[in-house]
Amino acid sequence: MLSLYYFYFDSGTTNTRAYLIHCHQIIRRVDIPVGSRDSALKHDRTVLMLALKRLYHKILQEENLGDKDVQAIYMSGMVSSSSGMVEIEHLSLPVDFKTLKDSIAAYEDTEFFNRIIHIVPGLKTLPQGVTASLDTVALANNMRGEEIEIFGILHRCPELAAGHSIIVLPGSHTQTAFLCDGRIEDISSTITGELFHAIVSETILGSSLTGGIAEEIIPELVCMGYEIIHKYGFNRGLYVIRSMDLFAESTLAQRVSYMEGVLNGGVMDAIAQIMKDSSGTIAIAGPHMQYQIFSALVKKFFPQFQIMEVPVRQDCPFSVEGFLSLLYD
Repeated sequence: MLSLYYFYFDSGTTNTRAYLIHCHQIIRRVDIPVGSRDSALKHDRTVLMLALKRLYHKILQEENLGDKDVQAIYMSGMVSSSSGMVEIEHLSLPVDFKTLKDSIAAYEDTEFFNRIIHIVPGLKTLPQGVTASLDTVALANNMRGEEIEIFGILHRCPELAAGHSIIVLPGSHTQTAFLCDGRIEDISSTITGELFHAIVSETILGSSLTGGIAEEIIPELVCMGYEIIHKYGFNRGLYVIRSMDLFAESTLAQRVSYMEGVLNGGVMDAIAQIMKDSSGTIAIAGPHMQYQIFSALVKKFFPQFQIMEVPVRQDCPFSVEGFLSLLYD
């Protein structure tokens, strides 16, 4: 009997990654710049879902496969939001590996794929069915898609599943998970990458943050960004980027490093607020440049934390490693 294929979609706010998997191996990967934001802006969830459907059939055709060759389709991320395939309520924390695996929803899709779609739910800090009040909404956090990445990271780095650890996933929205013995206990959700993009593309600051490739992160400038926003506030902190360009003969790398300190300093403040006086290991799961940014902040302003890097592997992203562990473990 021939082994069948699995198809996995990891769909985020701005991008979707599709994987054709056979015998635990990625046979084909295709990324497209379509996410839930596209559906949300047009108030039409079919924008995302039709893009996924076209991508699915395109990959199968190019691999000389048919729908019958696919054992199952799995999806994670924003497909479980109101801008995706079907809205599925987040799981309430705490959540461990078994809870997430047992909670994968089997949705009978008769609109796009005409088959059962297995959807990994997101996570939230609120109890099931509970709506936050204006007094408590600051404590409400959630993630869709990062949960499967977290368990992929734990599969790759089992030492993080022992005791207390903090996993930071930089992205359009930087998500931070607080774990105890491999169980996700809390979440801190912040907006970073998407805010950076908006500032560059929609404000005058964009001219001070573009014009080349800033491959170097300068720790002193990252820390300067953090210090300025705590002295003068976020709004003034942003405008200093323009002053750096006009009056300080700064380089692009210096301005980008400063900007990263302005944005990611808030991520670290949120972590420190949740941890109170406790210490712990912060694992940065993302590009090396992100590790450099957080390492600069931790070393100067947050000595109570240890910091480590979880390198990105192109051959097996965190989400795929998490998906494979949910599928086979």
